[in-house]
Amino acid sequence: MPGKKILVPYNFTEYDEKALHYVLRNYAGNKWAYVTLFHVYTPLPEIKGFSDTTLGRLSSTVAAMSGEIREKEAELKKAVQDLIQSGFEEEKLDYIFKQRNKSIGLEVVKIMLDRGYDTVVLTSRPTKKHAFTRSVHDKLLATLKNKEICIIT
Repeated sequence: MPGKKILVPYNFTEYDEKALHYVLRNYAGNKWAYVTLFHVYTPLPEIKGFSDTTLGRLSSTVAAMSGEIREKEAELKKAVQDLIQSGFEEEKLDYIFKQRNKSIGLEVVKIMLDRGYDTVVLTSRPTKKHAFTRSVHDKLLATLKNKEICIIT
């Protein structure tokens, strides 16, 4: 697949919308751009056995959270459809929705390296409490070599 492969970590925030708008402005209609939206979610525990009422309540909570995860995947698919309607060719768009096994920074690095992405487009949250985001950025900057890292502010 020749062309520029772009990964967009997406966590359904207004800041992530800025990253999508950046991708739209700069890559929509380009025949060489391949874009993948990427979301990882925290795995849910498996609950086996319902002999105790506490376990039963926990099980219903996990079931509700599973529904939320399905809704997030549907939202991610909708974001891909929105990109198609905005000028991207369907065959040049994809999404990855997977259970998190490592830190988010390491998940992004692994996908970038394993699947040969050239560029990652992510956002910076303009608040004083952005240590989490900063740690993801730091991991990408320290680990990825010969890759374009675009941080939208």
